[in-house]
Amino acid sequence: MKEQNITVALRVRPINPREVRSGARPIARVVDKNLVVLMDPNRDSDDILRAKRSHDHSYMFDVAFSQRATQRDVYQRTSQGLVSKVIRGYNATVFAYGPTGAGKTYTMLGKTGEPGIMALTLSDLFAKMEQNQATSRYRVTMAYLEIYNEMVRNLLGPSVGILDLREDAHGATVVSGLTEVEVHDSDEVMDLLTRGNLRRTCEPTAVNKTSSRSHAVLKVTVEQQSRVLNMCQKIRTGVLFMIDLAGSERAANTGTGDYE
Repeated sequence: MKEQNITVALRVRPINPREVRSGARPIARVVDKNLVVLMDPNRDSDDILRAKRSHDHSYMFDVAFSQRATQRDVYQRTSQGLVSKVIRGYNATVFAYGPTGAGKTYTMLGKTGEPGIMALTLSDLFAKMEQNQATSRYRVTMAYLEIYNEMVRNLLGPSVGILDLREDAHGATVVSGLTEVEVHDSDEVMDLLTRGNLRRTCEPTAVNKTSSRSHAVLKVTVEQQSRVLNMCQKIRTGVLFMIDLAGSERAANTGTGDYE
């Protein structure tokens, strides 16, 4: 895939059992690696007059995944290339956007036996650093927070309460009091992620019984320093943000009383 600054990917999820029981049928079809067609839901092949009035819509993306795409397929074609860049000192962000029930949390976090982008990225990150141990030393820290109703909470230290956004001496916006934990392997990160996710704000909606009602932001900071003698010992720092956004629709469509 051609290298670029921003990649926009679309993933079509399979219809779920509740939708099958209600008589729903899929209308999104991935035509090739980039093109997605939304078929007119009112189309009826037996109704010639209506068929003439139906309108399908086509959309182009950098990458398009059908219902058959695996978690690793999605990771390899969207996020894998960011690992080496973060190690070299660049910043990168991966986020999932869409309405409640679209599969954002599944794509980002995954489930047992089907790890998502976060787990696959972190596994590759630590594997790559292990390969470079002879020439470089690394320090990795992580922070995990949620944004809910315009309030910021620390998922790795909930007793801190609501956190404030402030501006540092360099003019950058920072989260005051956010916990940064040093980690040494992907298993340790995933354990902290699991514990943090148990503290996320979830509630049932009309479209999802376990909807994540907050934005969850994982921040992984990688500091690299050369072990080679007689070289400048400058520390390079790369930051990777991986974000599981809350549903993008208006709250009125989900049966909840607040807006995200």
